[in-house]
Amino acid sequence: MSSKAYAKFIKSIKRCEELAKTYTILVEARKQNQQIPAPKDIVRASAVLSVAALDAYITDVFTEYLVPYLKKYKTDDSLINLLSDAGLDTKEALNLLSMDRPYRRIRTLVSKHYSSYTTQRFDVIDELFLPYRLDKITENAEKMSGRKSLKNSVQKLISRRHEIVHAGDYNAHGKIKNISEKQIKTRIKDLEILVKNIDIIIANRMKNL
Repeated sequence: MSSKAYAKFIKSIKRCEELAKTYTILVEARKQNQQIPAPKDIVRASAVLSVAALDAYITDVFTEYLVPYLKKYKTDDSLINLLSDAGLDTKEALNLLSMDRPYRRIRTLVSKHYSSYTTQRFDVIDELFLPYRLDKITENAEKMSGRKSLKNSVQKLISRRHEIVHAGDYNAHGKIKNISEKQIKTRIKDLEILVKNIDIIIANRMKNL
């Protein structure tokens, strides 16, 4: 069963695909009327939004399963450290004793902590899911696809997002870089495959919660 986080991710990916499709439609229309604009920033926007969808998914799916996991299993050092980083110190732990819904408070703390936490690197994603006893989750998701280059493709999408967001997609000479809508569409599809497999792995781990 897919997570709520994955359902939200797919909605975002569909928006990315619609953006890329819009650019293609504008290019075709421009052939008939040169006054119709077809800015490639539409393609750039789809790349940026797709990586934002990945970032949101990782945070959402982790917090979605946190409370059921805590209720089912003992906490180990990695999970204790994570909760501590999120603000669950001794004072906060004592406050939980007087709360009607202490687990909701724990989830809120963790969700707030990771809302400003960048999860756009595979090593960070892998480390995040270690408390759930899921080792090398991105590598295993890639293996499920049967494609050794899947993570590399997604990494290139992430890197391009950084270039767009942090440098306006200009090169060292101040010239804007070309961007291929076909290539970006392919990389977004690869991202969708990777996240789908991650969600399957997590669902299999959590199915008995």
